[in-house]
Amino acid sequence: MAALGPGFAAAGFALRQASAAATWQRPAGPEFVVAWVQPTRSPDALGWYGSRFIIEFRRGAQPQAGVLGPGFRFCQLLDDEGRERVRAVQNAVIRRLPPVPAGVLRTLDDRERDWYLAQGRPVAAPYAADHDIWFRHRDERDLDAWFRLLPVLLPGVLGAVRRRLG
Repeated sequence: MAALGPGFAAAGFALRQASAAATWQRPAGPEFVVAWVQPTRSPDALGWYGSRFIIEFRRGAQPQAGVLGPGFRFCQLLDDEGRERVRAVQNAVIRRLPPVPAGVLRTLDDRERDWYLAQGRPVAAPYAADHDIWFRHRDERDLDAWFRLLPVLLPGVLGAVRRRLG
């Protein structure tokens, strides 16, 4: 998360120290624009495909993660080229997955097995602007890949945040 700090600071955001999540805020008139890194509430309990996170932006009355108000997720604010760069990292993460544990597959019914195996398939088509993209990761190498890319994309995203949320 530290890799994102300089980009947020350059756009006038301050890190919220009293927050459990990585959260940044900046005043926007009488309200605040708040950004936070949100891990999934449902990582892979069976241990194969890992976990995921998003970066959320919202404008609201309180300078805290989860503030109520209009908002966007990081990838909704990217152009086609930015989403393609995200897809490339996402597919690299997927390609590094180990083989699916056979013991796990035996515990799943057909529908669950199809869904579970789909988590290991590359993203074939470009992401649409309205696609809800979560950044997948399984290990430190995956997180390193994300935190090399996301700071590069962050200035453009923060420009879009300023135009859309103030």
